[in-house]
Amino acid sequence: MDGIHDLGGMDGFDDLPPDEPDDASPFHQDWEGRVYALFVAGIASGAFNLDEFRYALEQHNPEFYLEKPYYERWLTGIESLLLDAGVVDRDELADRTAAFERGEAEISDEPGPSLDELAEGVAEVYQSGREPEDPVFEPGDEVEVRNNHPKGHTRCPRYVRGVRGTIQAHRGTHVLPDASAHGEDRAEPLYNVKFDAADIWGADHTDADAVHIELWESYLTEP
Repeated sequence: MDGIHDLGGMDGFDDLPPDEPDDASPFHQDWEGRVYALFVAGIASGAFNLDEFRYALEQHNPEFYLEKPYYERWLTGIESLLLDAGVVDRDELADRTAAFERGEAEISDEPGPSLDELAEGVAEVYQSGREPEDPVFEPGDEVEVRNNHPKGHTRCPRYVRGVRGTIQAHRGTHVLPDASAHGEDRAEPLYNVKFDAADIWGADHTDADAVHIELWESYLTEP
């Protein structure tokens, strides 16, 4: 999606912070881990898919998206998906939220699905392979990324649109995120494409040699 939600390659956000130790927790507060667990449960149960989740985050207005913490954006996106799926009722959610704010909410001690059950469900949902289709491109082919600006969800990074690259590998046929995010099960050949880093960032602004990106067939055209 175009807009502030596609931050890849954008200038003006300073350098990334240094990596944290490998054993550092990915969560800064306990509630963030609970939001992640809610995400896993939603994916595993089929309440929503990964592309629908990503598109839900892209519905946040730019001000909210930039100001709110990472997992707060996740939480509001998951809430909207669960409401749309009928898993929760809007009034019940509001009442439950108010009860927590008053410190009066009761938390059930009834056990939910096991971690193994959730992991199995997630693995099944993440499997995006479909019946193979004959690829249009082969390794070694020169391609150009279409300079499209879709209104909906896409996994084609804005910073490579209009840039030429070389097919490195055919990854098989996989669900197209642009369709999956909107409830359509459509699949296309997927490729690994190599780009000269200087063609993307400019020779004076990178010390990398190349960038490799996984791109679906409809993103690509012959130069």
